[in-house]
Amino acid sequence: MLTARALLPTVLLLGLTLPVHAQSGDVFRVGYSASGDHLAPLNVTLNASVPAGYRVQWDFGDGQTASAEQVTHTYYRPGTYQIQATLLNAQGRAVSRAEIPMQVRGSGSERADLTVLHAADGTVRLSGLGSVTYRPGPVRVLLNGREVSGPQRLNPGQNAAAAQAVTSSGQTVQRTLTLSAAPMTTSVPFDSEVLRLTNQARAQGWNCDTRRPGGPALPPLKGNTTLDVAAEAQSAGMALYGYFDHTSTLDGSSPMRRVQAAGMTPSSVAENIAAGQQTPREVVDAWLRSPGHCRNIMGDFTLIGLSYVQRPGSKFKSYWTQVFARQ
Repeated sequence: MLTARALLPTVLLLGLTLPVHAQSGDVFRVGYSASGDHLAPLNVTLNASVPAGYRVQWDFGDGQTASAEQVTHTYYRPGTYQIQATLLNAQGRAVSRAEIPMQVRGSGSERADLTVLHAADGTVRLSGLGSVTYRPGPVRVLLNGREVSGPQRLNPGQNAAAAQAVTSSGQTVQRTLTLSAAPMTTSVPFDSEVLRLTNQARAQGWNCDTRRPGGPALPPLKGNTTLDVAAEAQSAGMALYGYFDHTSTLDGSSPMRRVQAAGMTPSSVAENIAAGQQTPREVVDAWLRSPGHCRNIMGDFTLIGLSYVQRPGSKFKSYWTQVFARQ
């Protein structure tokens, strides 16, 4: 079985250039980057290019201010905000001003959510990613009643995982999941061979329409350990919980959410999964002959994570995942 998924870029960029009237030819440039969905809580990175001897003052439109050429600000509540960047000269006098409207959309009702990254060695990483609270504050994650961070070893059989968050009204909300543990194995040589065959196809300019080499060659993808964590979470999750889908039936996580929970915030992500194939050659050949999977392999990505997991007694026994990303 095969399936592929590609996700649109998650970063939106905007730039604005204004003249500085104090000196001919000087300009004041401002811009920002933020997730394309603009959902709260929204992290916005603002940057300004200012002439020598000048400085910039930011007003975020929510009562908060800052003074630096690059700043990151979080909008916790939905609403429309007017960001104002003021260019000040050495005497502190405003000489130019730029405004950026910022629409922050609601993410629905406040809730706690849990993202689970299983590993084949019986450990797990838990994240509160997916939680929605319209106030600053951490999301606590617990395993078997104990607050945890980083990789944790699961007990044999079933384990209780939870995420707890405090809403803007002060109410504590929680999501709980039951996690399973079972023997699984991985193969570094298999993962390395999948990477080699994938980059071989890119170097040969594999044509996804004709299903043969001959198109423009593409640079090789570089293996990335953070993406490996997300890929292994998907392969192990499918092996443990008996699903075959890009959306986890355990926690509802998407490929992008798993990548973010592993520790990366890329501009775009795609994922190929397969089950039942016995060798790297078999699975890569199958992906290359499937249009959606092939487009991911030949896509505009720079990084890749890989995971082969085998679980005896499971439906397909062997599970394969490729996670592609571009930062």
